Amino acid sequence: MPVLEIQRAEKIHDYIQKLEKLTNIPLRSSPIILSSPRQKVSLELPVEGIKQSYEYIEQLYEDVGEHELVFKAIKTGWEYLNSGYKIVPPSKEEYFRQINEAYVFQAARERGYTVSEDSFKEHKFCYGQYETYYAVHEIMQRNAFDFLLSKSYSPSFIHTYANWHKCIKLISTQFIIPTTTIDKKFPHILDQLWVISHNVNQLRLLGIEIVGEGKFLSRSQPTITVNNEFLNQLGYEIYQVASWWCRVDPYRVICEFLKASGIFPDATKYLIGAELNTIDEYACGICHAPMVRWGWDWIQRYQIGNSTVLAHKDCVMRKLHSGKC
Repeated sequence: MPVLEIQRAEKIHDYIQKLEKLTNIPLRSSPIILSSPRQKVSLELPVEGIKQSYEYIEQLYEDVGEHELVFKAIKTGWEYLNSGYKIVPPSKEEYFRQINEAYVFQAARERGYTVSEDSFKEHKFCYGQYETYYAVHEIMQRNAFDFLLSKSYSPSFIHTYANWHKCIKLISTQFIIPTTTIDKKFPHILDQLWVISHNVNQLRLLGIEIVGEGKFLSRSQPTITVNNEFLNQLGYEIYQVASWWCRVDPYRVICEFLKASGIFPDATKYLIGAELNTIDEYACGICHAPMVRWGWDWIQRYQIGNSTVLAHKDCVMRKLHSGKC
């Protein structure tokens, strides 16, 4: 009987093929990063001398983040953020509950945003959101260091890895941004907000939006959208990523984001399987069944004669156990 990783891969690949037929969009060969900002947006850190407070920082750590809240936290509590005390506050279980219950819309309403009842009724769970956060959580908690090539563990690589890891101060999930500056404001929801230290006395706010299949299949009225240029003016850089790629390889998605944003420009160079250009190319070199990388080690290299192939972890383990190449 197929092991979990093969069962999961076959199910996801089959789903994407069916979705591709329904939407008539070439999803399996689409880019991972669907859109990115034209330029970086650097914000100045508050001047020294401001009395530091933990009040707004604690709210960021304990609840869904929001535009006004994060700027208050940066202004009055940067020393706490800069310490890297809680880079990814929500547990994987808590985040699953948040997106499953549409908690972000309730939080937005409580903070004065105009939220229609349709937002709660039409909310659909997006597995790509959870799987991407799962990967981020594993990477930032240093549980998935080996998802990068082990042969790259040179002193220079470790120094580079440590530097980009150190510049990340907070990853806030389900972040709320206003779509307008008027009093009656509608919420725009980011799936993740990364607060990054940049140069000397500067920071960047990087938003990840996971574009789900629901946007292509929804028959409801168009929702209120926000221009990325408006978000740039507010201080945010927005990166839209494909949810179907998040389902196949969330670690690859994060590496592409790190590369595109300039946080870790060489991230994809160290990633096993970064040479795979389409979802169809995610096929095991041993059993030839579809592959996905939900666990950080689910895709591994294996030597067959003079060739090196990418394969399921389970297939590699079976080969090594049997001693056959």
